[in-house]
Amino acid sequence: MEAIGYDRVSAYRFERTRLMLAEAGVDAAILFDPLNLRYATGSRNMQVWSSHHMVRYVFVPVSGPVVLFDYGGAMHLSDSNTLISETRPAKSWDYFGSGSRAAEHATLWASEIADLLREVCGQDATLGLDRADLLPLRALDRLGVHVVDAKGPLELARSVKSTEEIEIIRGSMQVCTDAITFMRQHARPGVSENYLLSLLNQYNIEHGGEHQETRCLASGHHTNPWFTEASAKIIEAGEMLVFDSDLVGPNGIFTDQTRSFVIGDCRPAPEQRTNYALAYEQLQHNLSLLRPGLTFEEYIQASWQMPDLYVPNRYAEMVHGIGFGVEYPLVYFRQDAPAWQYPGEFVEGMTVCVESYIGAVGGPDGVKLEQPALITSTGPVALSDCPFELDYL
Repeated sequence: MEAIGYDRVSAYRFERTRLMLAEAGVDAAILFDPLNLRYATGSRNMQVWSSHHMVRYVFVPVSGPVVLFDYGGAMHLSDSNTLISETRPAKSWDYFGSGSRAAEHATLWASEIADLLREVCGQDATLGLDRADLLPLRALDRLGVHVVDAKGPLELARSVKSTEEIEIIRGSMQVCTDAITFMRQHARPGVSENYLLSLLNQYNIEHGGEHQETRCLASGHHTNPWFTEASAKIIEAGEMLVFDSDLVGPNGIFTDQTRSFVIGDCRPAPEQRTNYALAYEQLQHNLSLLRPGLTFEEYIQASWQMPDLYVPNRYAEMVHGIGFGVEYPLVYFRQDAPAWQYPGEFVEGMTVCVESYIGAVGGPDGVKLEQPALITSTGPVALSDCPFELDYL
């Protein structure tokens, strides 16, 4: 295949952003979320830190110049970025930096944004925000700026990948698969959960990855119910080890793969074998359903029927999108759909993860499996070749 054109990928994402904003009736958006900012402009800076300090944002109009507001002293980072027309110092109202002057600083922020919006888009322009903090939102309201939610248009933009984006995702997924292989070489009785988690991070960062979003690696009784974070617990022979990689790999791609296996030279116990077989059956059945045009409701109705014994400990969802993070779409289990499921359908070019967790309430352990896949015109194509424990079946 022709070498990936990263400039073409950035241009595709930028145009997707503008297209979805226009379709939503938004004249310009201020993007605070580091994932949205990176998607729309290709610019990154202290991504984890800026996710909880609103000190970095970008003005993206449907038509007109893109203005990046970056953290003080970092404006030079985007000098070569052709999508960004101008870089200005960011104004922050976060209490740690503004203290009792937070409301004052939020008003200064809103005044600059209102002036920019009206200069580029006109007096009655609509501004989209992907995050709404109380003080600046009130300040925009006082200035008469019409503000709407921009999160939806950005989620829709990010949900359909270009051919070259898919290749970038494949490459990052391979680093994740290799990190799992590296970790498994050291997964033996007597090591701690924290130690194995550190190895995933070590390999990922050494090979161009960026960070890890969660600490979901557990063993033995920590695996049931799910979501117990990695700890100093020592792993024993015969215990099930379950991990959700959740690595942000090269190029910022969220590489979400989950596997489970028994530690040591042990065969799985009967209940472990049953859990694994059911989780694998659920995963493969739900993967096979994916196709363009299938509605979320149709998917729910056709999904694998979980035995009642395991329903109380079911995972949060059956399917979620994947790219820079967990993203649109999300499809819930039938038990949760009446309260939470929204309408929609799968589209060619979406990259998603299919989830499975099996663990009886009060059981000694559980099994979680997850597989990323691309939705093509002919059905799903796996984005990872990380092996399963087929000899457990």
